Amino acid sequence: MVVVPVVWLMVVIGVYIAALRSGMRALQWAIAALFTGPLLLPLFNSYKRLAIHRARTKNARIFRP
Repeated sequence: MVVVPVVWLMVVIGVYIAALRSGMRALQWAIAALFTGPLLLPLFNSYKRLAIHRARTKNARIFRP
């Protein structure tokens, strides 16, 4: 019975750190992970990939006359 809350808390901390490293709103994702736990991980990974893709394509545009 102690394992579930510990895993839940580790997911919250992991999502918070991953959001900080990716430049996303860390507190918002940590609160979402607190309520949903490990069920949030697929959504978080998809959103992180999309945010990184947006940042790379925004800065990679070249001027073409």
